This record gives sequence, C-alpha cells and structure tokens, in this order.
Amino acid sequence: MSGTRRRGPAREAASAALAALLVLTLTACTAAGPHSGPPATAAPHPTSPSGGLGADAEVTPEAWASSRQRAVTELLRARFAAAERSDESGWLAPLQAASSAALRPTQVAVLDRMTRMAVENIRLVGVRETTAPVPAARGTTVEWDVRASLTYRLRGFDARPRSFDLDLTFKADPSRPAGLAITASAPSGRPQPWDLAGLVVRRSDTALVLGVGDDDRIEEVVRRARTAASRVASVWGEVRPAVWIAPATDADAARLLGRTAGDLDGVAAATDGPLTPGERAGADRIVLVPGAWASLRPDGRDVVMTHELTHVTVRASTTRAVPVWLSEGFAELVAYEPIDLPEATIVAPALERVRASGLPQALPGDADFDPGTHALAAAYGLSLLALRTLADAHGTQAVVRLYRATAGGLDVPTSRLDDREAAVDAALRSTTGTTRAALVTDWQARIRHLLR
Repeated sequence: MSGTRRRGPAREAASAALAALLVLTLTACTAAGPHSGPPATAAPHPTSPSGGLGADAEVTPEAWASSRQRAVTELLRARFAAAERSDESGWLAPLQAASSAALRPTQVAVLDRMTRMAVENIRLVGVRETTAPVPAARGTTVEWDVRASLTYRLRGFDARPRSFDLDLTFKADPSRPAGLAITASAPSGRPQPWDLAGLVVRRSDTALVLGVGDDDRIEEVVRRARTAASRVASVWGEVRPAVWIAPATDADAARLLGRTAGDLDGVAAATDGPLTPGERAGADRIVLVPGAWASLRPDGRDVVMTHELTHVTVRASTTRAVPVWLSEGFAELVAYEPIDLPEATIVAPALERVRASGLPQALPGDADFDPGTHALAAAYGLSLLALRTLADAHGTQAVVRLYRATAGGLDVPTSRLDDREAAVDAALRSTTGTTRAALVTDWQARIRHLLR
C-alpha cells in the first residue's frame, strides 16, 4: 500500500493556516503487514497435550514440538478470551510466578486499558517460534521465544480487524508441556494504544480519543475531533467514527506508526491503517505527534484534524485508489473551507515554487508528493487550487460526486482499471461535463491571478 507525505509546519509560521498547510500527513502511509487482513479461519481447539514424553534422560525439542505448539496456542486463545471478558484471573493465570513481580503489574495495567478501550474479537492468527528451546534433561525446565500474531477490533469503531504482534517467552518442563508459563511479554515492533502508560480513554458517537497527558490536553482533542467531524460531514455528507491517539512523546508516536522519530520531524498528525485493494478501510487510526502539534495555533490544529478525518472518512466510504493530487487536494478543500484567510497566504509555498520554476503545465503527479523533492508543500497547495477551481465552477458537491465516482462509483474499462488518472477523466466528464484540459487551463488562470 502506497502512501503520501506532507512536509511539516515551521515553528515560526506566520499564520495558523500556513502552518497547517505545511503539516506532513502520512495518510495511509504505513504498509499493511501480512496479518492486516481478516483473520484466518481458526482451527478447532485441539485436545490438551496429555502429559509425559517417557522417561528419556534427555528430551529433544523435536520430540515435543507438536505438543509444545498446541499448548502455546491453547494458552494464548484462553488468555485473550479472558481479556475480552475482563477476567483478570484468567488473564494473569499463565504468568510464571518467579517473574510475576515485574510482569504481573504491567499486565494488570494492559488488561485495564484494553477493557476501557473496549477491545473485542481478539483472534489468534499465527504462532511462530523465534528461538527454539535447547535439549534438556527430563524434570528440568527450558525457555523459548514465540511471536504471536493476532487481530482485534474496537467496539463501535472498527468495521474490520486490525493486527498486532507480541513477542513472548515461555517456560516449561518438556515432559509436561501443558504446564507451560509466560515469563515475558512485549509488543513486537509496533505497540498498541493499550501499551501506553497513563492512557486516558474518552468516547463519543464520532470519536474514540486515546491520550496520555493532563485533562486539558485530552479534552482539547475531544473538542477538536467534534469540530472536525462536523466539518467533514457538512461536505462529504457523512463522517466516519474515528480513533484518535495522542501519545505523550514523539518517540511514542513514531513507535505506534512503526517509524523512527526522525521520520516525523515536523509531522503533526498521521493516518494509519490496513487497506485491501477493492475494499473499504475499516480500522484506521489518527496519531497526533505532540511536538509539531504543540507548535500549531488553534486554527492550524483544526485544519490538521479535519484533513486527517477527511482521509479516514473517504477511505471508509470508497474502494478504489485515486491520484494523490485528488486525495490530498480534497482533504485540503474540506479542511480549509471554514478558514477565513487569503488564498495566497494558504498556498504561499505553491506560489513561491511557481515563481521559481514557472507555471505548471499539468496537475501534480504522485512523484511530486515525494518528501525527497523538497516541494511537498507546493504540491499540496497546487492540488488545493485545482479542487477550488472545480468547486468554484461547479459547486463543492460536484467535487464530492467527482471523488466518489473516481473512487469506485464509476465503471472504468477493465484495461484501464488501474489507471487512476483515466478514472478521473471519466468522472470529470460524467459529473461536471468538463475535461482535464479545461480544468488545467482554468487552474493555471487561477494561479496567474494569485501571482499578481
């Protein structure tokens, strides 16, 4: 799954709108992992392993591999079933007593956060040993490492499953694999919100806010999420209930997104979620990055949140990818619609680019949104101007119809199915009666006017 990036705001930006324009939005930029789709059909629970492997002086891992795998699978299924019931005893039962002093309090807190988040439909997708046990004498215990892949949903918010991986260490006597215990458990690579210490949960009809920090910070996100929902619904006609995550640090935000802190320099928000071609998204997360977020003025924060929620709502309503200029231009159109600032101020980086490089002869291509070009803000501004040109000529709802048609509401010849620009051309004709050439001509005229 490809994604788009948008360069972030300068801390000394002169206006909220300009600062918001320059925010990097990592919409759908995190590739879906191998477990991001629907969970595999679970096999019937096997019968429990039945005890010893004989009186051998030494038991090799190969001799008890099957029973060991069954025992791990049964234990994890039972443990996450307990989590769905908020059954603390069942959740903690597999923890090894010697390690419980450190592990138990952490796992109690994890279960509490999962319960408050309303985590449900937890399914074990796969179990893979990452470090095998070594041969051991009968009656002694051995340890080995496992990576478990699971999926889950958040009640009331996820229409599709979302995946996560756990790294676990198990201990058992090879002659009694059913008596195994967990001695360590940690997220594999990307943590989930329930791994954030101090997590606060706020819920409404349109937003689930998962944040760390004081009440004022969390309530601000709740309030601005409500504003963003109203703005998106007023244009798109509906809004997708969204999950907003507001971690305490940029490092936590990077880990949640599976990125490094350097990847998020200047990034105020990022949308992330699994997306299967031909299907609607249904498990997106919007992660706020606290450093850049704090640098924005109030209107800039509203613009950022409305932009991201537009992506989430559109992804949950459509089934076909569109060109980046249309996706990002539309999100900008919705986000800036209520902002009372001169258009030349909003798209200042685009105008600077045109002054330096000349009038563009075509709408921005996907390559123009590569952060390595150092012209990302210009691409966003030019895309916004293209969508405003259409909206002024045909109405905002005509732009909505254009997007819906391009993103799955219009038949496209099979030979052109993957040609996103061809879908736009067909949608332009069917929804506005215009052509790409006419749009580009009017768009160029708008740019010339702003350059005066």
